Amino acid sequence: MTETDERQRDALQRDALDWLARVSLSGSAADVAAMRCWRDQSPAHSAALAQAGRLWRELAAPVEALAREGASSDQRSAAGRPSRRVMLGGGLALAAGIAGIGLVRPPLQMWPSLAELAADHRTGTGEQQHLAMADAVSVELNTRTSIALHGSEPGTGFDLISGEAAVTVGRHVGKPFLVVAADGRVMTSQAVFNVRRDGPSVRLTCIDGEVAVECRGRELTLHATQQVAYDADGLGAVVSVDPGVVAAWRDGALIFRNTPLADVIEEVNRYRPGRIVLIDSRLGQRLVTARFEINHLDTVLGQIVNVFKAPVKRLPGGLVLVG
Repeated sequence: MTETDERQRDALQRDALDWLARVSLSGSAADVAAMRCWRDQSPAHSAALAQAGRLWRELAAPVEALAREGASSDQRSAAGRPSRRVMLGGGLALAAGIAGIGLVRPPLQMWPSLAELAADHRTGTGEQQHLAMADAVSVELNTRTSIALHGSEPGTGFDLISGEAAVTVGRHVGKPFLVVAADGRVMTSQAVFNVRRDGPSVRLTCIDGEVAVECRGRELTLHATQQVAYDADGLGAVVSVDPGVVAAWRDGALIFRNTPLADVIEEVNRYRPGRIVLIDSRLGQRLVTARFEINHLDTVLGQIVNVFKAPVKRLPGGLVLVG
């Protein structure tokens, strides 16, 4: 790469970070739309924004720490708002205002984070999307899922920013298909697998074929019906699972087998507007075995009332209190 190319790349990276900072501070739909137009100018613009999004996600925890520090300090700007901090990384400046914290990690996950808005593909609440990324690769995105593609060449892989994806790689030629999720890397040349990311935690299930996963310097290979979870502490133990239960969402269903009600409600919340909040922690320990159709999740609340005799209170904005 020539010096001119490096300067152009750095300029695009600075512009991408500026866009993220601008959108985080304004939260404006118009700014989000303008950022996407900027991204779509060229593959280089798209790659710069994807890289900026990865940096933004890495800085989420430090930014939140600064926000807490600023909130506990008496230092305020003349306008009475917390002053902006500037973070330097790789010679690039990223302005992070406290007003943008809600977009980095929104409360109760009731709206998409900034990184999700900057993704190449994103599904909303209750939405699913099918992507044909190459002749031998297809990806299904579940509800509230965001991915950032690797480069401009289709079929090479993606970053799983949040949510869940089912990937089918058949007779893949060339480099293994790569999915980066949190601190791990998932690779395969031929397999069907399901990968789900909830913040720093990731759960990988091999449905067919073989899938390699690497995290924190440790590697292992999953075979059909095997699952492993990992987080910042590394890989967990490999367990056997029923792939039909894990990937039931692809057939429009959620299946629970002796699952605590608290976990059932948390899962259902991913697919419906607003949020169900369980107030009675003891009720949350009750076990549930059931199959729910994703398109008819209102039946969940009806069953909670009928089976557990729990009071349900509906509030504006899709908020439901149980217990």
